[in-house]
Amino acid sequence: MPLIYRAMTVDPDGKPKVGQTARTLGARVPPAGRPDIRPDGAGVVRPGTGGMSVAPGWRTLPTHRIPSRLKPLVPDATGKEEDACFCMGDGPFTSGAVAPDLDLRVDRPAHGMVEPAAAMPVSDYQRALAATRDQWVIDEG
Repeated sequence: MPLIYRAMTVDPDGKPKVGQTARTLGARVPPAGRPDIRPDGAGVVRPGTGGMSVAPGWRTLPTHRIPSRLKPLVPDATGKEEDACFCMGDGPFTSGAVAPDLDLRVDRPAHGMVEPAAAMPVSDYQRALAATRDQWVIDEG
């Protein structure tokens, strides 16, 4: 499973907050502004059409996502303090399976998308993302 990183809001239990925003564990779908993935008319999402953004390392996340407390390590960091840099997996940042029903599609060296592995209702896709919650750990070292 590829090693992936994402900055997300931390729940009181130290795990990422589940939701459908750019700062939670989940994907933005219409009518959200700038959706990550768009279901078809039947509410189905498909591989190769987008998904939850991730990076190969927390230092390669967009600087507006890296919590500003990490400025000593990333001088341009301007992210929210209630967020943390989480990681999941341990393999190379290459396209492939990340969890049941989820695949990573790398679209450029410092960015990938966790997408549905097969066509599925958007609600099943969101549940598959949420099911990874306990696998994410904070890594800001």
